[in-house]
Amino acid sequence: MDLLAQAIKSLTESNATFVMIKNERTLSSEKRGVAPILELLREDKDALEGAYVADKVIGKAAALLLIYGRITSLYTKVISSHALGVLNNSGIAVRYDKLVPYVINRDGTDMCPMEKLVLAMESPEEAYEALVKKTSGQ
Repeated sequence: MDLLAQAIKSLTESNATFVMIKNERTLSSEKRGVAPILELLREDKDALEGAYVADKVIGKAAALLLIYGRITSLYTKVISSHALGVLNNSGIAVRYDKLVPYVINRDGTDMCPMEKLVLAMESPEEAYEALVKKTSGQ
């Protein structure tokens, strides 16, 4: 079984929202949104380099963070068209089950605030800096 298939299996057989496999190490998280990706990148900007990732929902914010982290391959159950657009231009292999216009916020009333924050951004570095600032309360 290839590494992406292992990550998908781990995602679908657990309560995880995010699974990363890199160098025979599997890391999973049940945290929502961009939190698991952002935490890894804050600890070590190379933490995701070459990784195979499976995630429940990928919006543009998460996509730009995964590009910034230089992952190899991604599977997601749901992906926004904004996320797919930047990922298709990044060289990262992407598989998904459902394409949506945008990721909806947690109360179902509007676009996810993280996706909205990075909507006009194309630079993974700029998105990373904006997301760090937003999530650290600055």
